[in-house]
Amino acid sequence: MLGKQLTFRFFLLLMLITGVNYAQQPVPPDSAKVKTGDGKGKLKAQVTYTAHDSVRFDIAGQKAFLYDSALVKYEQQEIRAYYIEIDFKNNSVLAEGEKDSTGKYISKAEFTDNGQQYTYDRIDYNFDTQKARITNASTIDGETHMIASEAFKEADNTTYIRRGIFTTCENDHPHYAIRARKLKIIPDDKIITGPAYLEIGDVPTPLGIPFGFFPNKRERSSGLIIPAPGESPAQGFFLRDGGWYWGLSDKIDLALKGDIYSKGSWATRVLSNYNVRYKYRGRFSASFARVYQGDPELPTSLESNEFLVTWNHTQDPKSNPSVRFSANVYAGSSKYNTFNSINANELLRNQFQSNIAWSKNWNFGSLSTNLRHSQNTQTRLVDVTLPQVSLAVNRFYPFRNNKRVGSRWYDKIGISAVTDFQNTLSVPDSTIKFDNLAPLQRKLNNGVKTSIPISSTIQFKNFPVTFTPAFNLNAYTYFNSIQKSFDTDSQAVVIDTLRGLKMAYDYFASMTMGTRLYGTWKGKIGKLRALRHVATPQASFTWRPDFSTDKYGWYKEVPINSIGGTSTYSIFENGIFGSPGLGKTGLLGFSLANTIEGKIKSDTSDVLKKFTVIDQFNVSFNYNVLAEHFNWSNINFSGRTRLRKLVDVNTTLSFDPYRIDSTGKRIERFEWRANKRIGRLENATVNIGTSLRKGGFTASAPKQSTKGTTQELEFINQNPDAFVDFNIPWTLTLMYTLNYSKPDTLVSVTQGLQFSGDVNLTDKWKIGFNSNYDIAKQKFSYTSVNIYRDLHCWEMSFYWVPFGPFQSYNLTINVKSAVLQDLKLNRRRNWYDF
Repeated sequence: MLGKQLTFRFFLLLMLITGVNYAQQPVPPDSAKVKTGDGKGKLKAQVTYTAHDSVRFDIAGQKAFLYDSALVKYEQQEIRAYYIEIDFKNNSVLAEGEKDSTGKYISKAEFTDNGQQYTYDRIDYNFDTQKARITNASTIDGETHMIASEAFKEADNTTYIRRGIFTTCENDHPHYAIRARKLKIIPDDKIITGPAYLEIGDVPTPLGIPFGFFPNKRERSSGLIIPAPGESPAQGFFLRDGGWYWGLSDKIDLALKGDIYSKGSWATRVLSNYNVRYKYRGRFSASFARVYQGDPELPTSLESNEFLVTWNHTQDPKSNPSVRFSANVYAGSSKYNTFNSINANELLRNQFQSNIAWSKNWNFGSLSTNLRHSQNTQTRLVDVTLPQVSLAVNRFYPFRNNKRVGSRWYDKIGISAVTDFQNTLSVPDSTIKFDNLAPLQRKLNNGVKTSIPISSTIQFKNFPVTFTPAFNLNAYTYFNSIQKSFDTDSQAVVIDTLRGLKMAYDYFASMTMGTRLYGTWKGKIGKLRALRHVATPQASFTWRPDFSTDKYGWYKEVPINSIGGTSTYSIFENGIFGSPGLGKTGLLGFSLANTIEGKIKSDTSDVLKKFTVIDQFNVSFNYNVLAEHFNWSNINFSGRTRLRKLVDVNTTLSFDPYRIDSTGKRIERFEWRANKRIGRLENATVNIGTSLRKGGFTASAPKQSTKGTTQELEFINQNPDAFVDFNIPWTLTLMYTLNYSKPDTLVSVTQGLQFSGDVNLTDKWKIGFNSNYDIAKQKFSYTSVNIYRDLHCWEMSFYWVPFGPFQSYNLTINVKSAVLQDLKLNRRRNWYDF
């Protein structure tokens, strides 16, 4: 074949040089290359062309005619068509698709220029000017699909279109389009149109514009965010999440969004994502809402200002292993989500938490700083730590000698140290006034704690027991203390805060001994062939002296009434790290952890399959030998197992070995003597749940696509819950929770059933649900229904809360990205999305 090609090329070159008019006969399928000089009218590079049926030459006219599956390549251009005519004299080419007997095109041709692909009926292209005239052209640029009756392409790939449409629908006959008589496409920049109107399903709509500029970039681009309509009984009809989006760069974007309600409420939000590859990524949002409750014409109406700030920052672990910075901020007013969110997790959230952390590691230790925030939306209590600074020295072994042969028992004695400084504030959110912080400064609670733990591990050669002795020394430094006194006039105890540095310390010693025991059974009961029981018992003893004696001076007596009654208090009672221990402690502790596994015979082979009978079953209790009363602690049980790999069961039980009297007061009498039971059930929790799904991707399988940008795919794989996956036919999650509490004579029992899931009604419709049912009150709590419709190039989502205080609905219809069509995904539109 190689020799045949060389002979044919030599023959062709000979014809072009000599100008001899050889007989023009069809040739067998083959290829040829023509290369000419760089002079005027000459091609600057090599032309390669092939045809499946035949190649015919006109030597006098310096033309070549290619038939059936013809292909021409020149530099970065490539033309595929049924018929191609090459004019070497004018350095041009004509190509067109196949026609039927009536002259109608029955196949398209393709033209590719620097990666930009066009399909067409006919094209006239000049190699020198790189200009082209294309008839009935179609091209996809980024996510934009262009169709034109006639198109003119310039050398820089700028395209002028006459009687054209553009859309994001990939179908040859698109579901929707914007139709215009004149358009100009600037690749990777924008699309400029003259008068244009929207057409849906071949039906023109009254939505038109005199001219338009549309982004046409593969990377991020700026544009309008269409709001989602809905209705809320409390605030009226609304338009939510409308605004403008700026695709500033591949590293950062910005969105300004707002809500407006028919009853006067409004909200605005600023959101930004940033991502510096191999260094860090994050997301920031700040929201403010003006909320009107009730009829604004009535005096009973209320107004409130609500805000919320969120910030998530994650550093790439490979960026700087010795220095780490992270942020997880969620702070705002307690009622913000109540009036401004339609997300179930946000509406039911009653705890706001934040943490900003920085740390630096060295060979000898580490330094870390944390800013923390915790807020309860029910009690409206705010706890802030500004800051917490910890300096830790890594564990070292002072008696270890690396030059010595062999080891000694004291070589394993290790020492470490941690110094912790904290400055905290705990106040109701109503008392926080940013224009006057002086009252808050007086409520700050701070101190320094240094801990020096010393421990060792001893393992016996002939006995499988691990012995761990330990000693811990703690030093406390406080910047104020308290003093209590009895006021005879008010007959009450008065607390005074004394400024000044105060120090204290305590210490305790402990010994822990543990081992692991194995028990096996082999036999035959049905399909069961073996059982294995692993028991891990552990016994410990902890000793601590009494630091409330007079020689330390940290505990004092205060009168509590006029008849001589007194009470003991610590001068560090309000200290952030607490006080040195009150009373002697000699604590004997015992715990037992158990796991049971089994093997069963398979139905199809003799291979034994392992399964878990009990994942974990723990028992723990302790006895204080130095206490004067109530030496025994509660007896605690906890267990966890999975039934047939489908149902998870978690249980915790707590039994008080002591009885209570008729008033509910604990008395030093054992339940065993009176009722022949180990204790009185004080608390119990049972959780039974299952999560089922059929088909689809697993959590560890990243989604792949040939469409879309790298950033889009990264976001999809990092946020799988933010998308509706039509590859998963159905999912179902059920959780039953039982809580029992009887600390005294009163019994409290709560039962709840949580269920959520979704199902594909068709390959285009998916319905989801999320609800909670209170069994004790026999009524549903927060319930939502989600309906998703895949409209190929569009998507529709309907979010509905049918009843309750958050009753509302939200409808979103929007054009979706091509990458989602490829993956059969729909985007979930929550309040934080843009």
